Amino acid sequence: MSAERWRLTHSKLVDALFVRMENVPDSPMPTFEGTGWLNGVKILTCKDDPTLQWLQATVPKLDGLWKGAKLDVVDRNNIPSMPKAKVLFPIVVQGERALQLLKKQNPAIPTSEWSVLKVDEPLPSGGQHVIIQINKEAEDLLYKRNGKMAWGLGSVYLRLKKRHPNDQDTHTLRSGEVEADLGLESVTDATQNLSLTDKTEEVGEELTMQTGPPRVC
Repeated sequence: MSAERWRLTHSKLVDALFVRMENVPDSPMPTFEGTGWLNGVKILTCKDDPTLQWLQATVPKLDGLWKGAKLDVVDRNNIPSMPKAKVLFPIVVQGERALQLLKKQNPAIPTSEWSVLKVDEPLPSGGQHVIIQINKEAEDLLYKRNGKMAWGLGSVYLRLKKRHPNDQDTHTLRSGEVEADLGLESVTDATQNLSLTDKTEEVGEELTMQTGPPRVC
């Protein structure tokens, strides 16, 4: 989830809290003790079980988000690992079109689940950085070739978090680089956790809100 989409989700959840306050004024209010980020996953800290139960009932009903958004509450242990990559396209192209060409020109790489997370401002040289959410299978394949993929009339390199011994860090992401580009911060302290992760399908986006056992981060 990007910081921008979290701001929208946050606003919708606060609206739901106002509705709860006005409709059942004598009932205890759901209460949270903080929010944060962990590896690009949104973490919410629930004060108690009733708060968690309110989220489980409220989250799937949130509307007015972005196209294809689906929200649900699941166990924190089921958080999927969704690797991200950063690529510099040599010319300025609309992000989704650039990704579609990347997919079409590399049929041997499983790219159906890939999606654009962020498109940077064009560089003075005319190129443009794009952050892409990829999948573990593709990451493993690209790792062996230093992230090299066909694009346009030549090649581009997807910068991955996995470091290949022959790469000398030329095409390796720095620690926290993608998170900083996406405007994500570190996780706050937590007692009970609710986590939000992005998983974008080719025809839409699914958001998973996840819970976990009490812990302190």
